[in-house]
Amino acid sequence: MDVAQSPEQQVRELTEELIHRWLNDKEQDSLFDRLSEQCSWIDASTNQILKEKQEIHQYFKKYKSTIYDKLNVRSIRDMTLQTVGSCVVVIAELLIFYYTQKKEQIVTTIRFTVVWQKEKEDWKILHFHDSIPITLFEISESEGIQPVSERVKRASRTDTVTGISNMEGFCDKSVRILEKNRSCYALIKLSIKDFRYINQRYGYSMGDTVLQSIGKNLQKSCKDDEACGRIEKDMFALLYKYKSKKNMSLRMEDIRKNLLDKKLLCEMGMELDFTAGIYVIPKSEKGHIKNMLDKALMAQQQVAHHQSGSHYLYYDENMMKKLIFNNQIINYAPTAMKNEEFQLYIQPQFDIKTGKVVAGEALCRWEKEKGKFVPPDMFIPLFEDYGIILEFDFYMLNKLCQKMQKWMISGHPIKPISINQSRLHIGKKDYIKEFCKVVDQYGIPHPYIAFELTESAFVERYDSMIELATKLHKKGFQLAIDDFGTGFASMNLLSVISADILKVDKSLLDSIHTKRGKTVLQKVIELAHQMEMTVICEGVERMEQWEQLKYMNCDLGQGYLVGKPIPADEFEKIWIQRSERKKEYEVV
Repeated sequence: MDVAQSPEQQVRELTEELIHRWLNDKEQDSLFDRLSEQCSWIDASTNQILKEKQEIHQYFKKYKSTIYDKLNVRSIRDMTLQTVGSCVVVIAELLIFYYTQKKEQIVTTIRFTVVWQKEKEDWKILHFHDSIPITLFEISESEGIQPVSERVKRASRTDTVTGISNMEGFCDKSVRILEKNRSCYALIKLSIKDFRYINQRYGYSMGDTVLQSIGKNLQKSCKDDEACGRIEKDMFALLYKYKSKKNMSLRMEDIRKNLLDKKLLCEMGMELDFTAGIYVIPKSEKGHIKNMLDKALMAQQQVAHHQSGSHYLYYDENMMKKLIFNNQIINYAPTAMKNEEFQLYIQPQFDIKTGKVVAGEALCRWEKEKGKFVPPDMFIPLFEDYGIILEFDFYMLNKLCQKMQKWMISGHPIKPISINQSRLHIGKKDYIKEFCKVVDQYGIPHPYIAFELTESAFVERYDSMIELATKLHKKGFQLAIDDFGTGFASMNLLSVISADILKVDKSLLDSIHTKRGKTVLQKVIELAHQMEMTVICEGVERMEQWEQLKYMNCDLGQGYLVGKPIPADEFEKIWIQRSERKKEYEVV
């Protein structure tokens, strides 16, 4: 490939080559070699949505290879390319032909969409929308193209991993059940908590085994005129007869107890939990199943994911109102940034031994109207879901660096400040370069800025986190693990991730009054110190907690006992300017 060519020229040549090698020369490996590991594939003929390279490969091997073997490309009738950000989108229309068993040639056109993205030095397929409708037909001797057999119909509505219904299969069954029954029904949307961790720790093969066990057990839980299906990744749907909340509670508890085969539970050495949303279907409702699933999803999304164990909620109309409110928040956010409604707050971090404030954490408060604040937990998760967080993180970084530059210009000694960064940045090209550009623009020494990423980010993007930690250390920044103790991989994580700071979640400190809780916290601090990490304990609110942390040799504390989050200007007056006069501040 000529590197002097434009990206669109390179992609055009790659697409043309792929079409001929894949469809004419029957070299399927030429397709699979070009798929990104995170590639998604939509098969319009079966409504399958495949979201990883391995899953696509399995699907082709099982269902699609023989279909493509019958196709030949006569010509590329049209190819449109458009650059969107770092991607190039290709929409191609092909004139293809194939032969019936009577040797009659059938000529038709097909279309597909491919999204290419450059990974390192090579172009990879990030998304493929396959609109080849051949699976809707089979070639017979008598009449050429005939409606597909029941076997293929069934395959198109069956999940390739678990063997139970996929989304379309589940919807079809549910419609038939609701049409012929007058009973009251509830639709349940259920997903496995931290399922990515299972793939990360045990591998994708074990992940598939877990999904198969869950699918089998959910299918067993269904009675006559009930249905279940795997609708995507680790998400399942169930249609249960609904008698009462009490009865449903018993059935949900039965799901929890029998979610995974006991042998697998013992093999993994961990419990498996779920979150779920339940939509009780009014008898008068004639809506689409997918609309009902959306309402169950709304309920599921209200479940607090940091809670341990399995939890579920019922849908109610207030959730729809909340959805409308959320949309208003998202639509207004760009205007709020322009209006400087987001304010920089800093919470002090203090030395456990002396009580002296030695650092701080940058936080955000949204003052939408004078004296009226929008809580962070109402907008930060939304910004994550809609991708606004990528811009917002840099917006807040600029605010922090401006403030720290002011301290330096005024001659005040600056303190190290940590700033939260979304997991969505991980793996983004030039992220560290852009981060350094902002920090260097204000002349802030790199050791005075610490990255905070939640524990779950380290678990979900393990390989990328190793790379990120290396880059950060080369640039002189520090890396902090936030919310430690809220996820699966806590103790194991310390031995593999090269972080500098461990921020222990408040939930571990809250159980310090129990023997078990005290032992766990003590061991976490000891292990972190063996890994040469600084330990910050969050949520210090009582003197007895502080005393216990002193005894355990914890390094720093953060909490309302010494200081709540305050506007950055107040932090400067209270903790920066006073520090300049060399006073130490302890709780009175």
